[in-house]
Amino acid sequence: MRSLCLWALTLAIVLPASAQDTLTVGSAAAARGMKASGWLDVPAAADPAVRIPVSVVHGTRPGPVLALVAGTHGVEYTSVIALPRVLKRLDPARMTGSVILVHMANPPGFYGRRVYYGPDGLNQNRVYPGKADGSVSERIAYAITKSVIDQATHVIDMHCGDGNESLRPYSYWDLTGNQSVDAQSREMSFAFGLGHIVVGRDMPKDAAKSVYTTNTALTRGKPAITVESGGMSLTDEASVAAQEAGALSVVRHLGIQADAPSARVDKVTWYDKSEVLRAPAEGVWYPAVEKTQMVQAGALIGTLRDPFGATLAEIRAPFAGEMLYVVATPPAGKGEPLGMVAQVAASEPAR
Repeated sequence: MRSLCLWALTLAIVLPASAQDTLTVGSAAAARGMKASGWLDVPAAADPAVRIPVSVVHGTRPGPVLALVAGTHGVEYTSVIALPRVLKRLDPARMTGSVILVHMANPPGFYGRRVYYGPDGLNQNRVYPGKADGSVSERIAYAITKSVIDQATHVIDMHCGDGNESLRPYSYWDLTGNQSVDAQSREMSFAFGLGHIVVGRDMPKDAAKSVYTTNTALTRGKPAITVESGGMSLTDEASVAAQEAGALSVVRHLGIQADAPSARVDKVTWYDKSEVLRAPAEGVWYPAVEKTQMVQAGALIGTLRDPFGATLAEIRAPFAGEMLYVVATPPAGKGEPLGMVAQVAASEPAR
């Protein structure tokens, strides 16, 4: 227990990265004008220790510090494949500012091929800011909060449809009420370039119960977005390339590396209302729609049946909109997602 407390204290004492001559995340330490890779070690507790692969690219001049977090969910592969490509294209000698890359935020989920949940039964993206003495998902969240998010000025949490989700590319712009943070997060969404933006208004406001990776940054006054590209355990080039291009485009947008390529879009499709449709019971899922399909209010999204084929529930659209993702595999646990419908806004929604 004493070593765990010392680990927690060490993580808590972190200077702003922009003021450091050497930027350090775990064993990855880079002096100005250098890049380094290493491990953010999460010590064992009631369950085993974890090593999170990280890289730091520390520009020759102080500036913004962008954190790119990949692989929060174990079977969301596109960002895990994209970040080594991003790392290769970052040149610290030409950078004003720095980039922290978390190559795989959830190694137990990744290597265990786990959809949604870690070995402790928790969703890695529902336990932030984590606990130093918690279960493995909580300790991972704590380490990323203290060593990565607390050192960053801007954060991107890079997702795709999980191993069971067929998903169209889009990003989330979560409003905080802080005009400066909201405006900067909006511009990050445009810079990432996916062209479809879901507006969120119901994120928790308590930094001690931030729940989500992105919201952990937002509740600490740091602009942040969540992006989605890919799904169904695939690593198709288009989905991986969108993650790579988007990350580099935000690097350019923030002025960190001026010659990085831009993927910015200036016209987007806005969604001002969205709802995740969940299974009311455990069952076998038969979807009736596909991603990007437009549906009317009351339209059949799919049918949940028991193993013998008897209908347990018909899942219908609560309002007219577009299917941003659809669970395309049969297993459905009670309370788990079956799809997400979003209402298309005629113009940019009011803040």
